[in-house]
Order: sequence, then structure tokens, then C-alpha cells
Amino acid sequence: MELKGSITEKNLLAAFAGESQARNRYTFY
Repeated sequence: MELKGSITEKNLLAAFAGESQARNRYTFY
């Protein structure tokens, strides 16, 4: 699977940022 070919950078970054923020909030806060 090629992430760059199937997923746009915006969607990839948005999904990654969303998951990171959610995990960080529950982990640190």
C-alpha cells in the first residue's frame, strides 16, 4: 500500500493530528 498515492497529504496529516491530539489529551491530561 502506498499512502501518498491513495491518501492525500491533507487527509493523512488531519487524521494523524486528530489521533495524536486525542491520545495526548487522554494520556497527559
